[in-house]
Amino acid sequence: MRNRKHTRGLSLLLCAALLAGQLGTTVYAEGSSPGNREVVCEHHPEHTEVCGYMEAEPGHPCKHEHTGDCYTDELICGFDDEDTPTATDSDATTVHEHTQECYALDCPHERGEHDEDCGYVEAVKGQPCAFVCDECDKKEPEADNENNPPAPDLPEPDHKQPEEAEVFTITDFDGLDEAVQYQTVSPGTKLDELNLPTTLRASGYKVNDAEGGRESPLGGTVTDNTEPTSEPITIQGVTWEPDEAYDDTAEQGGYLFTPVLPDGYTRATGVELPEIYVRIGEANVMLDVQGGVLTVNFDSNGSGGTYTDNNEMKTAIEAALSTFSSGDQTSVITIKLTGGATEITRYNWRYLLERYHRDSGWDSLTTLDLSGMTSLESMRNDTDSTRGYITKLQTLILPPDLTQIGDYAFSYCHNLALESLPDGVTQIGVAAFEDCKNLALQSLPSDLTQIGGSAFFGCKSLVLQSLPPDLTQIGDSAFFGCESLALQSLPDGVTQIGDLAFRDCERLALQALPDCLTQIGRSAFAGCERLALQALPPDLTQIGRSAFAGCTGLDKIIMEPTTAPTLGTGAFENTSSGLTFNVPRGGTGYNSGGWENLNTVEYSPTISLAFDQKTLQLESRESATLTPTFEPVDATYQEVSWKSSDTSVATVDGNGKVTAVSNGTATITATTKIGGKEANCTVTVQPPAPATVSVTGVKLNNSTYTLYTNIAPQTIKLIATVEPTNAADKTVSWKSNDTTVATVDGDGNVIAVSNGKATITVTTKDGNKTASCDVTVETYSSGNGGGGDDSSSSNSRTYVTTPEPPKPDSPVLAVVETPVTVKDGTATGTASDRDTSEAITKALNAAKQKVREKYGIALRYDATTAAAYDGFSITLKRAALDCFLDPDNGVKYMTLHTPIVDMTFGLAELTEIACQTSGDVTFTAARAPGLTGDALSAIGTRPAYDLKISYQKDGKPIYLSSVGSVSVGLAYTPAETEQAGGLYLVYVDGKDGAQWLYRSSYDGSGSVIGSVEHFSVYGVGYKPAPAFTDTANHWAKPDIDFVVSRGLFSGTSDTTFSPNSTITRGMFVTALGRLAGIDPAAYPSSSRFTDVAMTEYYAPFVEWAASKGIVNGAGANTFEPGRAVTREEMAVIMRRYADKLGYTLPVAREAEIFADDAKITSSMKDAVQAMQQAGVMNGKGGHLFAPKDTATRAEAAAVLRRFVEVVIDRDTAEGWTQNEAGGWLYYENNKPVTGWKQLESKWYYFYADGSMAANTEIDGYQIGPDGARNS
Repeated sequence: MRNRKHTRGLSLLLCAALLAGQLGTTVYAEGSSPGNREVVCEHHPEHTEVCGYMEAEPGHPCKHEHTGDCYTDELICGFDDEDTPTATDSDATTVHEHTQECYALDCPHERGEHDEDCGYVEAVKGQPCAFVCDECDKKEPEADNENNPPAPDLPEPDHKQPEEAEVFTITDFDGLDEAVQYQTVSPGTKLDELNLPTTLRASGYKVNDAEGGRESPLGGTVTDNTEPTSEPITIQGVTWEPDEAYDDTAEQGGYLFTPVLPDGYTRATGVELPEIYVRIGEANVMLDVQGGVLTVNFDSNGSGGTYTDNNEMKTAIEAALSTFSSGDQTSVITIKLTGGATEITRYNWRYLLERYHRDSGWDSLTTLDLSGMTSLESMRNDTDSTRGYITKLQTLILPPDLTQIGDYAFSYCHNLALESLPDGVTQIGVAAFEDCKNLALQSLPSDLTQIGGSAFFGCKSLVLQSLPPDLTQIGDSAFFGCESLALQSLPDGVTQIGDLAFRDCERLALQALPDCLTQIGRSAFAGCERLALQALPPDLTQIGRSAFAGCTGLDKIIMEPTTAPTLGTGAFENTSSGLTFNVPRGGTGYNSGGWENLNTVEYSPTISLAFDQKTLQLESRESATLTPTFEPVDATYQEVSWKSSDTSVATVDGNGKVTAVSNGTATITATTKIGGKEANCTVTVQPPAPATVSVTGVKLNNSTYTLYTNIAPQTIKLIATVEPTNAADKTVSWKSNDTTVATVDGDGNVIAVSNGKATITVTTKDGNKTASCDVTVETYSSGNGGGGDDSSSSNSRTYVTTPEPPKPDSPVLAVVETPVTVKDGTATGTASDRDTSEAITKALNAAKQKVREKYGIALRYDATTAAAYDGFSITLKRAALDCFLDPDNGVKYMTLHTPIVDMTFGLAELTEIACQTSGDVTFTAARAPGLTGDALSAIGTRPAYDLKISYQKDGKPIYLSSVGSVSVGLAYTPAETEQAGGLYLVYVDGKDGAQWLYRSSYDGSGSVIGSVEHFSVYGVGYKPAPAFTDTANHWAKPDIDFVVSRGLFSGTSDTTFSPNSTITRGMFVTALGRLAGIDPAAYPSSSRFTDVAMTEYYAPFVEWAASKGIVNGAGANTFEPGRAVTREEMAVIMRRYADKLGYTLPVAREAEIFADDAKITSSMKDAVQAMQQAGVMNGKGGHLFAPKDTATRAEAAAVLRRFVEVVIDRDTAEGWTQNEAGGWLYYENNKPVTGWKQLESKWYYFYADGSMAANTEIDGYQIGPDGARNS
């Protein structure tokens, strides 16, 4: 609640007045002193307009005198009902009879809340009487002799009306009266009938515009930069405006009114306007009584209630009960709250809790159930008063999402036996559980950060063993009188322990206090007889009065501070007579300030601690011992504690023995138990080098070969296989014994030079093992030289040569780091033309060196910064764009890479950008908030960004809507409960509609990728596939989820997919048609195929595929839709699909020479090779393609997913992939990795065919089911 400063001040004044009454001074309501009813106090005879109140009837002062309704049930006389003796004839003088004055006063008139019978009305509407007599206020407040501070001295200032034409800066607004700030009115109430005050009180200072200074409250003008002094002012002529047009015909609704200030007033930075909340209609409260349970649906706290007789909870409950029989109230066992209210405060909460008062008349009530308040975050009694004897409440059920238990929430609930609190509670307010004698909490929520003063005062049954780790302060009287409290330690971050915090905690046996503790309050541990502290921490600066009084268990205390803490009177009184304080030699202050009266002896403190080595390198399972060195060497206390920053990397025992666990880095820290000095050692754990395996031999793929000087083949690539496959060093060298006949390069490529014979030899570096191939070079002649027909010559020869497979066409990539600056969450930067030009030059040189000029180059801009951001604006200079379009540079594409969004533009798209723009071009991505409708349902809380391209024209940004097909990636990692195959890129249209991009996918590397045709809002959507029972553990489950979530395939039943069943021609063309997004109605079945019925689901898709030339018929007029597709047929169909729909497949991998290549139909070999090199199809392990095997539904799903990903981003062909038997491979630099490979700190082994090893032992290492080496 805003701007309650002055209202709270009045409450404090009232508390002071009540305190004074208890100390022997009679306090009367205003205008009702017995001596003179017309005086307010002895110095101030009457109220004035300055006070805020004036007489309603001239000459008729306030005549209120306290009645029984002005008092609570809280006894203040010192005699408790339970302790009052019974009068007898023999001992009549011991009887105490309670009178009205024995109870605490709770009178609204004492708070300045006059009513119509009082004789006074408000001079300023909505403002309570704020008068405090200056003379009366000069009297020195008294303090009691033990635990309570003096009443606060809070005079209310006079208010001043500013002069005409002056300018005031407002630094604060006074709080509005609750009845004004929160109003509930009946339907039909007119705007001018609302209580909207025309005058506001505030604080501020006057500004002198003419001289550039401000007027001092003491006179003159201040022109320096000192902080201005505020003074009270009254603002008149205030009007109010609602947050939306006020409708006096509405049956229900709510409005928020804010004031419109007249000219001459400004607000200082951060000063908020007061607000008035107006509700039309009653609070939404519904009740029911059934089976002993009173159910209350409470959707709004409203104003929180005003006074005990005017609040929503009381009105609603009593109105409901009035319609029931008289027995209903007494039979209620449980009050159960439901509804959407986020808080229950003020008299609403107080009234509810007082149903559990011992005298409430609710005879059977024992339980309060708040579990139905699903939105409830807090409850508190902020009425500045509490009522004791809430004895009926025994069982409390709290909602799981509760975050705050506010001030006085459950104070005096003597019989409450609560054992736990919701995990989300972060704050427990002042006196929240005060005097809850049966509270039996075993622990407190781990995220709790605040415990208010007196929070658990008098909770005798509290048995906490520990406190939450993030606590930094223990409030005053927080655990006063908690006799059963058995804390073993306090949180490490505690810096202050308040007054009386643990007083009389008889079972508290702490042996140490947190090292960062600086203050121990008055009587903090007084009466803790079992306290067994061995030392006081090094940062301690203050020990309060009687802090450890009566702690008889203290024997010897080591003082760690080098400067003696300030010592309060009697800090250690009534402790053991032999209590000794060991103080540091050379310390200051231990010979004065009360320390001289204690028994002290000196010790030699540790000045510093160091290790014999600052770094340590270990291999897994190795150990080493660290030895700490103390300075000085004769330090008295040389015990240390040990800790590892990461026990998954390295552990340390109590003797400093460090043991390596796994790869990584950890810090080992030793800390002196006395003095807190630290020494650190950085431990790096590295994997042991794999055992060296020697080469035993080498083989070539050919032992003889014939080349020709005039026809193909003129070259051959010899492939050397070093044995064993896990040999440590597989380096080989090549040599020709006659380079005039044939030459060989370092990769085994042999080139014919002239006729003759040559021997090509490969030699291993390790072991000098050799293998040879005898090469014969000839000049081909077609016959015997006669002039006959070549085709009829008996000497005619036909040579079939295998063309060299195409090389990967990946361009050389140049990365340009582009620095950005972050402000308000947005990164801003410029890709300079100079850096671009340098990167292009370097990339061209690299391409030339690698003989890859024909494949071109590509550029990637990395937006680099250490700061996180959720949006960017990156400008590409025009000169840089021109460099992209220069044909001599051979740029194929440009990528803008950021941690949140990636964009990739091909040469065609870059050309289109250049055509549509002039000058520099800016690429922006901004987080898209406030999604609604279908967009919100699809995206939820996942990221969504508004993507734009713009340039400046006439000083204004011009936005481009489309430049072609752009690859976009949004950074996102699937949640544990999400299927990766169910993630989409979603386009959000202008009406918050959602269009799912079926040709999008999660790439397995932290991005959801897709191709977009125009710039707008795109987000990550999720549409999961059914949970099939037969795919949960299948190798292709992510691929199956992908195709099913997009509707490309369906399950074979509601619960099964049949992944290992064959895929038929009808199924496959249906999936391709759906992927292409065709309209089935546009392809009605024709008489093209006699075996395709018009009623079959695949009929329109067969017609589409045949008409496009993607799939041919099986005969003159048949299609054979039910026949299984072979793997080589699938390769042909996918290649035709790409060609017919205009997709360019990359050559992203080196060609694999399959061992069963001869089994691939010759007309299909090109298609198989194209699919393999694009990364769309893989082999089945062991260098086998299995071309004649029928493809399964799982294989088809994997092929379709890989196709979608690779046409969006060719880089998806790199990294992890699976072959069609489910085995894992890892591609790097266009080919599968073999041998040992470390990936993300784990070691893997890959066989010669690239497949990953699992569940086996290699080189003495155990390899787990995930392929990772166990050590």
